Amino acid sequence: MARQLCSDGRWMMNEAAPQQKRTAPTAPTYPMARTSPVDPPPALAELRSGRAASRVTLWDGSEVWLVTSHSGVRAVLGDRRFTAVTSAPGFPMLTRTSALVRANPKSASFIRMDDPDHSRLRSMLTRDFLARRAEELRPAVRELLDGILAQLVAGERPVDLVAGLAIPVPSRVITLLFGAGDDRREFIESRSAVLIDRGYTPDQVAAARDELDGYLRELVEDRLADPGGDLISRLVLDQVRPGNLTVGELVPMCRLLLVAGHGTTTSQASLSMLSLVTDPKLADALTEDPALLPKAVEELLRFHSIVQNGLARAAVADVQLDDVLIRAGEGVVLSLSAGNRDERVFPDPDRIDPHRDARRHLAFGHGMHQCLGQWLARVELEEILAAVLRWMPGAKLAVPFEELDFRHEVSSYGLGALPVTW
Repeated sequence: MARQLCSDGRWMMNEAAPQQKRTAPTAPTYPMARTSPVDPPPALAELRSGRAASRVTLWDGSEVWLVTSHSGVRAVLGDRRFTAVTSAPGFPMLTRTSALVRANPKSASFIRMDDPDHSRLRSMLTRDFLARRAEELRPAVRELLDGILAQLVAGERPVDLVAGLAIPVPSRVITLLFGAGDDRREFIESRSAVLIDRGYTPDQVAAARDELDGYLRELVEDRLADPGGDLISRLVLDQVRPGNLTVGELVPMCRLLLVAGHGTTTSQASLSMLSLVTDPKLADALTEDPALLPKAVEELLRFHSIVQNGLARAAVADVQLDDVLIRAGEGVVLSLSAGNRDERVFPDPDRIDPHRDARRHLAFGHGMHQCLGQWLARVELEEILAAVLRWMPGAKLAVPFEELDFRHEVSSYGLGALPVTW
């Protein structure tokens, strides 16, 4: 069956493709309910022990394939017969706001594109997010953390480490890269938070997106008139002025960096600090041997797997995934959290082990869409944990664990608050 990706980002088919069923649900509802706030739903492990993919029912009544094994997730993410374009036939709409990108493909960033557009746009940013560049930013991140924590420990206890550290540090790092004023940080944080929160309506999400895009367009136009030494200025000089990149393409690119660089790191930092203050063995190990921090961060990325609903794809050709045939036009959801608890790859997966070699985890995805900002995220997480150990020795929860506010409605699962004392 012939399919063609149109210039506006939509898929056009010459013949009708198999459509997802919208009848009464016959497959389990997805996402499943958690029984522990720090573990994936037990049903995912049950599915992982079965076939390579299982049918599940989404909120809109559509049925899609769910992949829960480590090998299966890697296989799909590395196979170009699965598309990331939301307008492709059968593409799963994971939330009520997913249709916003389908309705307006030009608002999408390159993570919702296939090659050649994906590679063309992503390659423009690669040099800014290399491991070497992230290491160059480490001293600035450490200085930022020391300044924040000096104020926090001088104030009253308990201290909320989400509001105090997990939110401001990633957003300040991104605004530093953008050369944006700190006076707009609250605006950026608030609008970015709406874009990853399923509790808002599509209209509210669209409004927040448009407000953020308006601000970013102003930044781009300012750099066009008067470039500086920041990331946006470099893109303007190297890509926009020579005609390789339009302003309309640069704005969603900047939005992706803001939202992904802020929301995901905030969520992962909040849960990583939770593990630090509730697991004395982890804190003791890192205190005794700070060289363990990089390994511990990889393990915490594996264990917490904040992309709680997984990644969505659609097949553009028939694909045999082990014992399951996924047909063209069928949707697929990839559970990163289930793959990261696969006991065939990570023995005793429900335990945090800072000595484990967890580098094969899927927290940053896999394949051509693997997270561009992963090296910067690692540096931020390592420095945040080191700073808490340095400034708040013996930090512990200031409220019962049962009272913690886990953000089930946010696409990157995390904490609403983390009150600690020390």
